[in-house]
Amino acid sequence: MWRRAVSACGEAEMPSPRGLPFIGTVLDIFAAGGTSRLHEYVDARHRQLGPVYRESIGPVKCVFVSDPSEMRRVFSLEGKCPRHLQPDPWVLYNKMYGCKRGLFFMDGEEWLRFRRTMNTLMLRPDSGDAVVKPIDTVADELVARWARKYSGDELPRLDRELYRWAIDIMMAVLTGDKYLKHRLELEDVVDRFASVVHLIFEESARLSLIPAKMAAFLKIPAWKNFVSAIDEAISLAHDLTTRMIPECQNGEGLLGAILAEGIEDKDVIRIVADLFIGAGDTTANSTQWILYLLARNPNLQEELHVELQKVYGCDEVAQLPLLRGVVKEALRLYPTAPFLTRYLPQDNLIGGYHVPAGDLILLSIYTSGRDEKNFPKPNEFWPHRWTRDSDGNYKGVSNCFASLPFSMGARSCIGRKIADLQMTLTTAKVIQRFKMELIEKKSIDMTLRLVPVPSRPVRLRLTER
Repeated sequence: MWRRAVSACGEAEMPSPRGLPFIGTVLDIFAAGGTSRLHEYVDARHRQLGPVYRESIGPVKCVFVSDPSEMRRVFSLEGKCPRHLQPDPWVLYNKMYGCKRGLFFMDGEEWLRFRRTMNTLMLRPDSGDAVVKPIDTVADELVARWARKYSGDELPRLDRELYRWAIDIMMAVLTGDKYLKHRLELEDVVDRFASVVHLIFEESARLSLIPAKMAAFLKIPAWKNFVSAIDEAISLAHDLTTRMIPECQNGEGLLGAILAEGIEDKDVIRIVADLFIGAGDTTANSTQWILYLLARNPNLQEELHVELQKVYGCDEVAQLPLLRGVVKEALRLYPTAPFLTRYLPQDNLIGGYHVPAGDLILLSIYTSGRDEKNFPKPNEFWPHRWTRDSDGNYKGVSNCFASLPFSMGARSCIGRKIADLQMTLTTAKVIQRFKMELIEKKSIDMTLRLVPVPSRPVRLRLTER
């Protein structure tokens, strides 16, 4: 059941499903599979209620938006210092333990000051030049190790392999040749850090089913494990960064560039720590989806291999139309953030409906990316849709703003250039070296653990070309 009322002044009220006092539609969400299936639940609500609707989830009033034009409008209204939703367990941890965190957890003028500096270093047009070499080096070593250990066999624990690779690349980008020089002596620390980051997100997902304050008060195992993992991750990040700061004082790597901006060491450490933590889960899982989709499509692997044989050099590889299409298409189907969030600073109209300042707005990227109005045959993996026809238009994209894997606006993903390059170049290296085959042919569902993850392990068999 749902309602579409009219206010006393005659203004149409936003469509919304019926809920219960205090808990709203929480029981409906649990009946649909819980928070791990929230993307599917919201997608069904959009089909029922339209591209803009309101829903009370517990005490939180939420506005869900799937129309690309209205999503762009939200970004245009976000203000100078956009505010977004921060996971309750993380916020509570920071408050309880007096932990100052990086960009994701900053707000207001503090966020603006550090974000402007990091924009200059990470998002300027030439910012990719300094990261290509370390990404290329780590990707080469990854496929060489896979060839040495797993050629002809199953690649076990793909998720852990990619967590390790993601942290490895972030270290290499931050410290350049200095990390490559010290890499062997840091190997155990980086391995442990990758495992801990993986654990943080696993426990965060479990905590999504219970209010964080209650979990902390009851000291349930998920909360204790979460706190332990965060403690260790921050400690390891602190130790790694502190160790590398003296090595990078002369400007080596991204860390050297940050230090050259005059940022205090304590602020450098917390910014870098969150870059590590964020990069581990997001890029690793997105790359896992890319490899899964390619393994399901052997003909596409071969077509991509032929395309890669025609070019030399990382710059050329990163611009190949089909390769770029593969990455974009995987991120469309399995967006790193199925929901982007904002709190608007002033009352506004969204989709013709009044939205008060401070209401939580969730942009339904999963739904907009699988809407046939925006993408013909939306549930098909069709990388060629992102290649252009003779008129310069995408072949199978009606609205490219319906897929926003790195968000938009002032608070878009600060690491998007690094992430895009590492996914693109590493995918190229894997295809150049191996043929991939799925050991289990049955389709794998998407489940939410803060970011989309496979519902069961992706099991690959690698065969060298």
